[in-house]
Amino acid sequence: MNSRELMAAAMRREPTERIPVMPQICHDLPVRIYAGEIERDWIDGMKRCIEDPAVIYDLVIRLVQQVGCDGLRLFVKPEPMRVTRVGDELIGLDRETGDRLGRIDTHGGGGLVPDRAPAPVETVAEYRSRLDEMRRDFSDEKMELLRQARARVPDLFVASSPGGITMNTYTTFRGREQAMIDFFERPDFVHAAMDMQAEASIEQAEKLITTGIDALYIGDPAASASLISPKHFERFCLPAYQTFCRRFRGTGILIYIHVCGNSRPILEMLADTGADVVEPLDPLGGVEVADAKRRIGGRVALMGGVNTLTLASGTAEEVRAEAIRKCREGGPHGYILAAGDMVPPNTPLESLEAMVEVAKESLWRS
Repeated sequence: MNSRELMAAAMRREPTERIPVMPQICHDLPVRIYAGEIERDWIDGMKRCIEDPAVIYDLVIRLVQQVGCDGLRLFVKPEPMRVTRVGDELIGLDRETGDRLGRIDTHGGGGLVPDRAPAPVETVAEYRSRLDEMRRDFSDEKMELLRQARARVPDLFVASSPGGITMNTYTTFRGREQAMIDFFERPDFVHAAMDMQAEASIEQAEKLITTGIDALYIGDPAASASLISPKHFERFCLPAYQTFCRRFRGTGILIYIHVCGNSRPILEMLADTGADVVEPLDPLGGVEVADAKRRIGGRVALMGGVNTLTLASGTAEEVRAEAIRKCREGGPHGYILAAGDMVPPNTPLESLEAMVEVAKESLWRS
């Protein structure tokens, strides 16, 4: 099996000759690793990626190939943004007027943190209109760029995301605090929003599939697991995920669901979504690979578990030892070695290489 076939087999919980590895690399990590080559420093490297997002694919593919990962994530390219640097800060500017829009979160992926938050969406019609704007962002031009990037790594497993199906999008449109209040004051509105989001994500996923990707990455950050109760997850989020997964059942496309933070109370529900894989098994949220394997490993594959703090702050030997433990807990089949969330941008190259080596050389068997 090549890496692409190995990853697919593991996600289907089929026997494999070794455990595959897909660390979950975002572009801010290779920006720091290759900073001296592409720009003056990593902050200028982030500025370049924001101004010319096509560079993101180049950087991620380069690092994945250098360390020997079996899989990678290639997300839809964001729109270019006008940016200026002030000291060690990057400031987003209006492309037409040059007015300040907000600061760039250089430590959290490079998104814009606006100076003024947009007004919450109040009506179903307005909500649908905002989702239509998101649909238009999945343009034919961007799909072609993704198709070209995917074609550059034909033997590697590639995942991409159709956008937030539940809490990610909902909190963006309504604000985080108001979103929680809506569970009690506007439950019908929440249900309507989740239904529309699932529909929009299905349409966007259908476009992604035409680019030749192997898997769809769905899910939310800790907003789903840590900030709402399991009861509310079951009532408002689970049906939307099930609608999405049902649409692609039997099509050959694989789906993995990401809920970081404390997903322990909802592990069974994550398996109930119909996804093929549950990840990232975040140890910072108290999730243990062995516990997940015992509870849901007979129904879904598992991915993740390596502590992001160990990756960022530990030695290569400590990373290697932790990766070995996770492989023994999750393997030998139906497990993909990965970080317990996005690989931190300050992770040393040696630590990333150590994690990959554990899977590629099956060090966990010795």
